[in-house]
Amino acid sequence: MVDFEIPLLAVLDEQTMVGFTGRVNVLDKISHQLLGVVILREGQIFRCSYRSVSGLKAFYNIVIEGAQLVPQEFIVEPEIIHESDRQIHYPYSFLKSKTAEVLERFQTVAHLRPPAQVKLLARSSFLDSDEEVTEAEFAVLCTLTEWSQVEDLYRHCSLMDYEITESLVSLRRKEALQVVSART
Repeated sequence: MVDFEIPLLAVLDEQTMVGFTGRVNVLDKISHQLLGVVILREGQIFRCSYRSVSGLKAFYNIVIEGAQLVPQEFIVEPEIIHESDRQIHYPYSFLKSKTAEVLERFQTVAHLRPPAQVKLLARSSFLDSDEEVTEAEFAVLCTLTEWSQVEDLYRHCSLMDYEITESLVSLRRKEALQVVSART
């Protein structure tokens, strides 16, 4: 259960209440560097990007960093937003209600996330086996074929970060992965 205010949600509560159309820029509070943006039209979230990811993953990454007290600043700018710009089709009320679940799952597995510099590969013996994999595990294995470094895996896999971590843990238990190297 979330028992504190999440900065992004506080800003979005205000903007959705008035049916805002435009962008909410997410800045690093210390350096004022632009980290991402949440695009709204008539109070509904249309698109989101944050630290090289987009869509729902970007939205929840902003929320997670805010919950971890990463200093964020928000600048609201009106802008014309077209219907064709829409990437996120869930109502804001749904996204907000799912926030507690996302944060809880993230916090449960956050300490299990491998170091960013580690390089992982799927074991060929596992790929040749008849071992069943979940959809999430399959997505992680597919992403690993192109992006073997953990940092890149989390950036390029479409799953939420906690889903990637859960899948990596599960795949390690199945002995499906091997650590190839760690860049220093």
